[in-house]
Amino acid sequence: MFLKNAWYVAALAREVTRFAPLARKLLSEDVVFFRTHNGTIAALEDRCPHRFAPLSMGRMSSNGLVCGYHGMEFNPSGACVANPTQPDEPLNPRACVRSYPIVERHNLVWIWMGDPDLAEEETIPDYRWYDDPDWDADLQYMHIKGNYLLLLDNLFDLSHVNFVHGDVLGSSDRAPSMVHKTKHTESGLVDMWLSPNSPMVPGWAAVVSDDWAQENVDFWMDMHWQAPSNMMLDVGVMPVGGQREEGLQIMSLDGLTPETATSTHYFYGTAQSYRKDDRSVLAFWAKAQTYAFEQDKRVIEAVQERMGDSWDILAMNPIINKGDKASMLARRSLAKLIRQEQGLEAGAKGITHD
Repeated sequence: MFLKNAWYVAALAREVTRFAPLARKLLSEDVVFFRTHNGTIAALEDRCPHRFAPLSMGRMSSNGLVCGYHGMEFNPSGACVANPTQPDEPLNPRACVRSYPIVERHNLVWIWMGDPDLAEEETIPDYRWYDDPDWDADLQYMHIKGNYLLLLDNLFDLSHVNFVHGDVLGSSDRAPSMVHKTKHTESGLVDMWLSPNSPMVPGWAAVVSDDWAQENVDFWMDMHWQAPSNMMLDVGVMPVGGQREEGLQIMSLDGLTPETATSTHYFYGTAQSYRKDDRSVLAFWAKAQTYAFEQDKRVIEAVQERMGDSWDILAMNPIINKGDKASMLARRSLAKLIRQEQGLEAGAKGITHD
């Protein structure tokens, strides 16, 4: 069901503080996050080995977590370093909890849920726009009561923007004219949509005053995917028949981290540089993005409700449209990686294609 040997967004960096631990279920595992006295983030299994109380219900120490039940203290590596109920006794070697590889990058906290020996930081997706001083960026979090692959399907099939988000990002009358193609990349897939020679969509019209944008424009949307569920939408408008360098661009992050088989942690963000010194532009796009994703949330959660406890919509034999091509390719690649991992095939860390 889940690919374990992969990097997932676990939290926004600002969510993990030195004041209180953060509890989060990831891939059906309970994890607790905290910062040490020097600001480094750590992640441990959220279960004390004594009476299984959640460590997230305890308190911070100078360099670890103290269980709120009997005061046992654990350091960032998961080892018990103090047991105050029996201070004169040797520490039990079994008094430890699992620790997870953690990297703080691009204002996000990344976690590796699988074999720590396979965790290579260079395979973390490149989301550099979210800590680049030349870009104005915003990051947010949303909880979705739906399987993460339903969100992957939704984000890859960008034809839906003309129907679900017609009041912000599209309109139903432009759907037939959209040009679409999918290609493999070194790290995954990119699904490209172009709406040529079209009126400006409402969202862009609200924040663009350039002369060339007052008439029809070419509107592009490129959705990049890296397994298992890290995505980035490159979206913008440009003069009809022109080059992207002449247009205006937004980089929209989507990190889909499974909570359980039927729920997802959705991390998303907006980054733009074309009006970097005008904070109202980022504020508008951040609000518009949340508005659009709330629309998606309602649809995805309604779909999951109709699916019941099932997590795999493909097992329910749905109709497949042309716009589903990219998500079907991604699902196929991901399923193969999961099979390889469950078969204990060493080194199954990158994208492979059937």
